[in-house]
Amino acid sequence: MGSSYFVSADRCNDATWPFTAEQLAATVTGTWPGSTIAGDSDGTLDITVRLGADQCVLSYQAGLHVLVFPDRDPLSAPLTVVHTLLRVLAPTVPAVGWADFDATPEPLDLVAGLDRFIDAFGAQHPGR
Repeated sequence: MGSSYFVSADRCNDATWPFTAEQLAATVTGTWPGSTIAGDSDGTLDITVRLGADQCVLSYQAGLHVLVFPDRDPLSAPLTVVHTLLRVLAPTVPAVGWADFDATPEPLDLVAGLDRFIDAFGAQHPGR
């Protein structure tokens, strides 16, 4: 079984995401036409986005307010989607990310830009 990464608002500092699952789904399809979303807005939304040659698969666990994506190359694809979604839907909300094999939430910086966000996960950038 593979590992997964998780991203949520920083609950330890009482942060919450202000968006609904419906708003998240609308942002996905508006930003990346042709994306598919399956599932229940009260449960888990399974999201598939095509980024150039890469297909990005992630899910949103609505009850927990957590974005989840597998540890699968290229990791930069789901990180690009997560960064974009949070910059649109919750740009000022402190976020944290962690891997299931570590479970130590680390602060994520949305303001510093996509490259720094990708670096926080130790992922390779496209074209590098």
